[in-house]
Amino acid sequence: MLYKLFKILNANSLSTSFGTITDGFKKGPKGIIKSLFLILAFLYVFGVMIAMYSLYMVGTYKYLAANGNQQMMPLISMLVAVAVIMFFGFTSVASTYYTGTGEEFLMSLPFTPGQFFGAKFAVSFVSDAVMGIGMFAISSFVYGYNEGLLTNPLFYLGFLVSAIAFSVAAVFIIYLLFILVLYFIPPLRNKKLLTVVATILLIAFCMFYGLLNSSVSLSFSEPEFVSEKIGSSIDWLTNFGSKNAVFMYIAGALNGKIIPILILAAIAAGILFGLVPLVGTMYMKSLNGFSDVKAKKLSAEKAEEVISKDVHAKSVFHALFVRDYRNVVREPAFFSNGPLFVYLFPVIFILSFGIGFIMAGEGIGQILAAIKESVAELTPEALGSVKYYVALIGAGFTVFSGTFANLATTSFSREGKSLNDLKAMPVKFDMIVKVKFWHAMLYVGIAAVISIIIIGIAYVLLEVPLSFTDLISVWVSVILVSATVSLLLIFIDMFIDTVHPKLNWETPMAASKQNFNVLWSMLLSMTTIGLVVVLLVFVLPKKLYSLVILSCIYAIISAPVGAGYFRYAEKKLKEM
Repeated sequence: MLYKLFKILNANSLSTSFGTITDGFKKGPKGIIKSLFLILAFLYVFGVMIAMYSLYMVGTYKYLAANGNQQMMPLISMLVAVAVIMFFGFTSVASTYYTGTGEEFLMSLPFTPGQFFGAKFAVSFVSDAVMGIGMFAISSFVYGYNEGLLTNPLFYLGFLVSAIAFSVAAVFIIYLLFILVLYFIPPLRNKKLLTVVATILLIAFCMFYGLLNSSVSLSFSEPEFVSEKIGSSIDWLTNFGSKNAVFMYIAGALNGKIIPILILAAIAAGILFGLVPLVGTMYMKSLNGFSDVKAKKLSAEKAEEVISKDVHAKSVFHALFVRDYRNVVREPAFFSNGPLFVYLFPVIFILSFGIGFIMAGEGIGQILAAIKESVAELTPEALGSVKYYVALIGAGFTVFSGTFANLATTSFSREGKSLNDLKAMPVKFDMIVKVKFWHAMLYVGIAAVISIIIIGIAYVLLEVPLSFTDLISVWVSVILVSATVSLLLIFIDMFIDTVHPKLNWETPMAASKQNFNVLWSMLLSMTTIGLVVVLLVFVLPKKLYSLVILSCIYAIISAPVGAGYFRYAEKKLKEM
């Protein structure tokens, strides 16, 4: 029973979504090409991540070896992996702690609380611990290679037991914290609150990413940065871990010592077979109150007040648009994996550069003064190029963050099983499609406003010697380019989701983060932005009118594409 429930809850997870790749090889030439393309994309993304992390771990081992502390390498590897699991685990659990009516149906089946929570825990463990265990594998290989342990079979057994033990413990601690808080404080059982929690965690991740990105750049340009900054962090982790005997079992297990391996195996077994079933009842009770369906008995006076209230009717389009907007904002999985990126991308962008300058010893005042001095010395011809490139960067920034909201490429996938309810409403299908389109365009507009604000702030702070008319021309160019390019991308993204919507899901995460349509959209957006940049930098004249010409070209292309899509989507929606 437990395994069957696990398969149901895990049916739409990323691990089983890889079946889409293997199934493609059975669907003829088009399916094979699609699968090969997806495999290459995954290899590229994970190859870059693995290379980046491997450089860090090699540097960490060299630093520890130079100080005679290489035996602490397994401990540091484990702490880093646990930190990654804890972060992504908190974000994932906040998004999937309660998933709606589908989960309520499963709760009504004859499963014990321990079985239900055990299956939910297993799904989270499989999806959230993969990256942490992968990072631990890389660092363990670096340690084993340098210490000559790769020929010892107990090294691999120790790695396996250690990885399972700390991953199980990390995921259990995440769930335990959520269960205790929500069990004893019922008012916190609110999906909006969990959305806020996931948002805060993602903001924290963006800040950490900015720090990490800056430290990578500095480690190549300033070798002493590794010993001064990163080295101090390694020393802190070493001191922290050496005071906790449990952490030191990791080092013993990787060195092939039987006792630490047995102790870690006992810890993992105790959590899985003892603590997980034990807290199952508390988990089930903590779900009470999450449902969006509320019932309230009205008094006669209140009923009369509601009946006599002057209600102002809105248009059908307005009602559908608000419905679609609220569905995204209220669902943590949809919001955190889509629209939130529009707001966080500027944070990532600014932190990546700002933290780098600060960590390099440059004050903000010094940076501004240096830039002002450079700008003041520019010739009129150079200022013309500055206008061009600022508009180009602003437009690229807007297209990238606006389309990465992933609303277009999950237009119908987000509806899931409720699509039939939407189709049953007394509204025309073409209006449903138009609502989805304008909802996606909304975040392109928000991204454009953010770009305009950033350009305006830079214009004032840097005292750029351009007239206000020049600034307005830059703003207009950003809006024209980003709107027309995004328009075509949104039509294509919506077409992808219309042709192959992912409607059969139990958890909202499967419709957004674990949806291959999103991957296609990301690749399409990055490719388009790259082609536009190449065209504008190497082909067209470096003048603002080049951006206007490009906008006209995209508008001309988008018009027939959009008209054809709306006709197709209206017919296709009837068949979904």
